[in-house]
Amino acid sequence: MYAVEKKFEIEMKLRKEMTNIQELKAAANRSSSLAGDVCNVLGACEQRLQQLETAVLPLYGDTARLQHIHQNMERTVRSLDHVINYYMVSRELADLIQAGPHTATTESLNVYLEALDKLADAQGYFNKNNPQSVELENINQLYNTGVSKLENAFEELLSRNTRPLSPTTLMDMIALEEDSSVDSVSVSGSGSTSVSALESMRAAAAWLSAAGVPPASQLLAIRAPAARASLVAFKDYLRSRSMAASPLMRAKNLLHRSDSTQRRTSKLQKVIEKRANKIMMKASQTLEQSTGLAIGPRKSISEAYSEESSSEALDEWEAELAGNVAAAVCRLARHEQRHLLGLVPLPRLPPLLAAVLKDCFAILAADVERACVRSRRGAARCGWGAGGWAVLARLQRLAPELERALAPASPAPFAAVLQHCQHSCVRSLDEWLEAVRGDSAAGPVDGTVHQLAAAALAHVHALAAHMHTIGPALATEPSYARAASQLLGVQDRNAAMLAIYMRKVLAQLNFALRNKSEQYPDALKAIFLLNNTHYLLQGLQRSGLLDILMLAEPECETNYRDMIQEHKNAYLQSWNKLLAHTVLDEPLPAKLRDKDRQILKDKFASFNREWEECSRLQRGYAVPDAELREALKRDNKQALLPRYSAFYDAYAALPFSKNPDKYVKYTPLQIATQLDGYFDEAA
Repeated sequence: MYAVEKKFEIEMKLRKEMTNIQELKAAANRSSSLAGDVCNVLGACEQRLQQLETAVLPLYGDTARLQHIHQNMERTVRSLDHVINYYMVSRELADLIQAGPHTATTESLNVYLEALDKLADAQGYFNKNNPQSVELENINQLYNTGVSKLENAFEELLSRNTRPLSPTTLMDMIALEEDSSVDSVSVSGSGSTSVSALESMRAAAAWLSAAGVPPASQLLAIRAPAARASLVAFKDYLRSRSMAASPLMRAKNLLHRSDSTQRRTSKLQKVIEKRANKIMMKASQTLEQSTGLAIGPRKSISEAYSEESSSEALDEWEAELAGNVAAAVCRLARHEQRHLLGLVPLPRLPPLLAAVLKDCFAILAADVERACVRSRRGAARCGWGAGGWAVLARLQRLAPELERALAPASPAPFAAVLQHCQHSCVRSLDEWLEAVRGDSAAGPVDGTVHQLAAAALAHVHALAAHMHTIGPALATEPSYARAASQLLGVQDRNAAMLAIYMRKVLAQLNFALRNKSEQYPDALKAIFLLNNTHYLLQGLQRSGLLDILMLAEPECETNYRDMIQEHKNAYLQSWNKLLAHTVLDEPLPAKLRDKDRQILKDKFASFNREWEECSRLQRGYAVPDAELREALKRDNKQALLPRYSAFYDAYAALPFSKNPDKYVKYTPLQIATQLDGYFDEAA
């Protein structure tokens, strides 16, 4: 039963598969028929496309040729228009060029510059393609006229916008860059240029530079005199203000006139007024400020302005003036640099900037030379010789700033001024030593401090203020370099250089003072040397210069104190002749003989004469230092009173004369009282 069912199932599947095969064969026949039909259609399309290509290709070639002909025609037309413009440019632009540029605005100037560019293009075309053309001559003439008018317009615009800087503007510029406390100073004074004018000048200058005719000559002809006039006016202004601010001029001129340039006073102006006000008095005050000692009575107002102090004040004023002129040149250099940037090509800027500032540097060199000459003259008379160093210090401070202001120009002119100033300053130091060596002024009759000692102390005190300038300058001198190399353990080389020079000054001074002391008798000689040595030591201590001097001479304080004690001992030995009259060659007997009485009379009489002579002389001696004066009085009492008191107590009461008052004139108390009066009158 199962086998029958299985067979039936197989037969059914076979029939089904046979049916599927017949259907597939029918589909394959239909597909083959369709494929044949499609192939026939495609073949017909290909044949028709071949026929279409054969017909269209010649048409494409004709179209391409027509397009190329059209492009050639367009290029020809444009070229003709371009060439025609070259022939027409002189007629079109003649009126515009002849009228000249309008520099009121940059836009109107650009119209003129564009016209010149068109003429330049036409020139290039004719020079290349038709140099013999008559039109080229017309274009050249019109172009040259346009360039000339542009140069004239630039020069006129530059002249109209270039004025010398006023002195107050220059001082305000200095204040802005040197005084950090100045925060409200306006520098919009004379010499400023409007933005539109500056843009017009730069546009015109750029075109001229591109055309090969940079406006260097116009800039030099206009800017150089303006810079020089600015500096000259600044100098005159400083001179007038300094003269008006000096006490002497105020006493002579009671009318205080108002100056139109004083409408705006900056802080720097006030500083200059204060400096000028102090210049005339500083020479007489320097010694007291550095030492604390008052030498002689105060001068009256008329005496304060003696020829010597006035000369020293003028020396200092010249130094101040040279320093201020250097600062003004620096500001002018920066001002000119900013003004010239954009007006000439950068490669032409250095020589132009140097040429514009040439006269300014010449003025600066002359002022620095004048200050250095006066400083050297002051040194030659052992006066105030630090003016040159003040100028040198100012120049060195300004050197980096001026180098930036002159960039890209070379700072060689300023460097030459600085080098010459340094050489003069170093030379002035040697001349000061030569002046000390050759000083022929006699010592004061009262043995007080010699003016040479006071001048030497004031000199080194003034130099100490410029130690950091003097040190590097002296380091270039072989003798100072060798001396400095022998100083071990010194950290501050500048202080060491100054110490070496101070040692030279004081050594030469000591030699000169000893020579001058030979004119005095022994007592006054000792007083003279004592006064000067003590004065120098006190001055060095009070001013702090002793610490500097000890770098080169470690034992200097000890040496000075030893010399002071030596001079004191020499002075006290002057009493030996007087004290010799208080000593008897042999003791007197209890009962005086005529011989013994005569000996006592001679001793007392000789003592009286010697004492009166010593008193007469020494009352004229001067010891200006109060402490030293009292110390000498104590030393005198210790040297005289014990021995005279012993002599007086032993022999004054003896009956050696019928008229004892004739011989016994002075008691020990009277001697002490008179000793207390020594040095007071002269002091």
